[in-house]
Amino acid sequence: MKKYFILPLFLSVIFSNAQLLEKTAVNISYRYTGRNVLQAGLEYRFGERYEGSIIAGPSLLYTRVNETDKLIPEMNINFLRAGLLIGVSANPYSVEPRIGVSLFNAVFLNTGYAFPIHRDKYFKGITFGIQLNIAPKHSKFYDNLKIM
Repeated sequence: MKKYFILPLFLSVIFSNAQLLEKTAVNISYRYTGRNVLQAGLEYRFGERYEGSIIAGPSLLYTRVNETDKLIPEMNINFLRAGLLIGVSANPYSVEPRIGVSLFNAVFLNTGYAFPIHRDKYFKGITFGIQLNIAPKHSKFYDNLKIM
């Protein structure tokens, strides 16, 4: 099952070009999903409008389980509309629907609920997190600030 989560990461590297990289960002986040979790990965933005876009990408979760370090692959997709974030993430141990807010696509604040799908229930219950998206200068990943 881990192969299905890692495969999109390798395909994104193989098929990348200049236009693809303009809408790509690196994410770093902290989440609490029944335990402390650090996350790092890639995000790609489909669409360029503030009124609606989709952000999806693979990431890697780091947590400690039973005195050992664990790295877990994860895929996520978020729908953004006027600063509101609705999304879902899935890893081999849980599925987590979430809602939150986006601040110019640079910072995501979210909460949700992790539903365990594996007999090892590493992630379960109410979750919350903060995610920082880091994109190159002059990137189309971030929303533009509009002053009236």
